[in-house]
Amino acid sequence: MLLWKVGDLGLSKVKCQTLISGGVRGTLPWMAPELLNGSSSLVSEKVDVFSFGIVMWEVLTGEEPYADLHYGAIIGGIVSNTLRPPVPESCDPEWISLMERCWSSEPSERPNFTEIANELRSMAAKSPPRGQGQQQQPSSLLTQIQK
Repeated sequence: MLLWKVGDLGLSKVKCQTLISGGVRGTLPWMAPELLNGSSSLVSEKVDVFSFGIVMWEVLTGEEPYADLHYGAIIGGIVSNTLRPPVPESCDPEWISLMERCWSSEPSERPNFTEIANELRSMAAKSPPRGQGQQQQPSSLLTQIQK
């Protein structure tokens, strides 16, 4: 049985908005643009949703985001909204849609975790069991997680 849990995306706080003091905190490739560009010193659930979108990409690819870039390029790309991990063509369109909404440059356009959980459950329910020789898609991973 495969079991996945995601915890502490770098800024664990109570769900309400929380003021960050003492500089930027978090792990750079997973940080939301608003934390890097200074537009907000408040942390909300939407900051973690951005990070979760990057984790979705990691689950999909098994790779580390921006592994070939130096931190300056990562910061500049995230802040300018020109840098997101490349999405493999073979990915489930529903997974892509959810992942990219999580990456939205506008926090208000990102889903909340209730919506994310509902969409992941819906994808898992539609996913056929994984057969021999098939490439494992994220939705089939979700089916295995629910067992």
